[in-house]
Formats: sequence, C-alpha cells, structure tokens
Amino acid sequence: MTTKAGSGLFDVSGKAAIVTGGTRGLGRAMATGLARAGARVVLTGRRQPGVDAAAAEIAADTGGDVRGFACHMGEWSEIDELVAHAQGAFGRIDVLVNNAGINPAFMPVTEITSEFFDKLYAVNVKGPMRLAALAAGHMGEAGGGSIINVVTVGAYEGGPGIGTYSSSKAALLNFTKVMAMEWAERRVRVNAIAPGPFLTDMMKGAASNAQGYLDATAAATMQKRIADPEEIIGALLFLASDASSYVTGEDLRVAGGMR
Repeated sequence: MTTKAGSGLFDVSGKAAIVTGGTRGLGRAMATGLARAGARVVLTGRRQPGVDAAAAEIAADTGGDVRGFACHMGEWSEIDELVAHAQGAFGRIDVLVNNAGINPAFMPVTEITSEFFDKLYAVNVKGPMRLAALAAGHMGEAGGGSIINVVTVGAYEGGPGIGTYSSSKAALLNFTKVMAMEWAERRVRVNAIAPGPFLTDMMKGAASNAQGYLDATAAATMQKRIADPEEIIGALLFLASDASSYVTGEDLRVAGGMR
C-alpha cells in the first residue's frame, strides 16, 4: 500500500469501525473522533439504552452514521453477535478499537479473589482477543484493516493495588504483537495505544479513594497535567488511517511523557 503525503493521509471517510466501551471516557472520545473524520461507527456498552443514547448524541454532534449495540465483553456469544451486527450494518469492518476495560477496585495481591481475577481477565483480555480474531477474519476477506488495542502505561510496569488490571493490559499488549505477526499476511495491522492519565470516570473513581491522587498523577508526567479525553483522537486517527500503513505490532504511548 502506498499513500501520497498530504493527500487525505488521515482520512477514514467511509470506513466501518467498532469501538468498544464507547459510551463514555476515552471510548466515547474515540467514537466521536472517528465519526467526525467520516467513519461509520458501531459503539458498544453493556446496556442498550445507554449505547443508543450515546450513539444518538455523537451522531447529532458529528453528522455521522453512529449506531449502538449492547455487548458484554466478558461474554463470547455477545461478541459474536456484535461482529455479525457490525458486518450486517455496514457490509465490512475496517477498524476495531478494543477499548473496553474494567478496574472496579484497588486490590493488593494478597486480597485478590478468583472471582475478581477472572472478571477482569475476561473483560480486559479474553473478550478483546476474541473480538479481534473475529474482526480480523472479515478484514482479511475485504483486503485488510486496522485493529487498535487500548492498554495503559501501567502495562509496562505495575503498581500496588492494580496488579490484576495492569497485568491484564500487559497480556493484551503481548497479544497485540502476536496478532500483528499472525495477521500481517492478511493485511491486518494490529497496534496498541497506551494512554497515561486522562480525566475519565475511571480516573475520577480512583481519585475519590485516594486524597491527592490527581495532583500526584499529574506531577508524574513531563507536562504536569492530566489530559482531556479528546487528546487521544490524534493517535487514534493515525493508527486507524493509511497514515500508519507501514506500522504494525507497535505500541504508542499517549501519556504526556509519563514513564
């Protein structure tokens, strides 16, 4: 594939995309960014009224074709239904953003329960792996596509109380490399975005349990601030579009210089 510099390099007009966890936070920002750039989008969340409302609001804001589909990423049968729905709605899948993830509580290793561990790994690793595999099949048949797995800077180095979450994202990062290797011949590119601190509901929830958390987190970045969710869109469009046609198996930190 070749591209002409400056000629619609980041264009995603007409592409069909799935964004999981798209009702709020980074997922909503990414669904909005794709729709604003001309993509047709199916966004997911756990409850149909919520995804319908988010899809309608994003469509009204962007003028794009945005649809909602309820899907629990911990349930394989629902993931199969999501892919069938997106393929049926748009006739193709060009972009998958595996954004949905959970971290319901800080939990030291000595307190991790089997149920807690299985719940996080089901949503953060098993579901995205299954969804990527299904989407890659359709992408390969249509000539290629882009899969973007959303991890975290915590995937590179864990922290106290977040071992289950950060290790699950590390597993997804490893799967990103494996997927890229296995699907390159299908012209399916697979990359990861590793966000640092963004002002999402997840971060606000963490801050409510730890005094000074937001200030300390901001101080850990080179830019000394926490990002707005819309600041993820540039990296997303780079990886979703032909601007990154020779990029696969990579992970891109979007973290204000946090290490």
